[in-house]
Amino acid sequence: MKLLTLGATLSFSAAAANATIAVGNLHGEPALNANGGSALFTLSVVALLAVSGLYALAASGRIRALPLMQNAIHAITAFYLLRGLFLLPQLFGYNIFSTRLEVGAGDLLLSAAALAIGIVHLVGLSRQGGDAKQ
Repeated sequence: MKLLTLGATLSFSAAAANATIAVGNLHGEPALNANGGSALFTLSVVALLAVSGLYALAASGRIRALPLMQNAIHAITAFYLLRGLFLLPQLFGYNIFSTRLEVGAGDLLLSAAALAIGIVHLVGLSRQGGDAKQ
């Protein structure tokens, strides 16, 4: 239960970090968004991360159950793990998210963060027997 609460906190933190990137883009300072994405796309990511945090809180029993809880929390966990596994090719210099040839520190950080959040979710779910709180 505590690990899913930690997973929710990490998701909300990632949402806040992406929100600062979006605000920077709105003010014409896209330095943090190296891939050249728009502020609208970044705000969409913020919304998805916030919803992920809500589902993790619901799965931990901290808030009431949300619709499709079982399917959603497992899909969110799988997404974080899949996104985090892109760290492996990035460590070998393959940048699969950008047309830039080099892999930046930001790319590595985002992949590592996604992998860490996915592992926290996975371990939290496994300690609950794979079931989200109903």
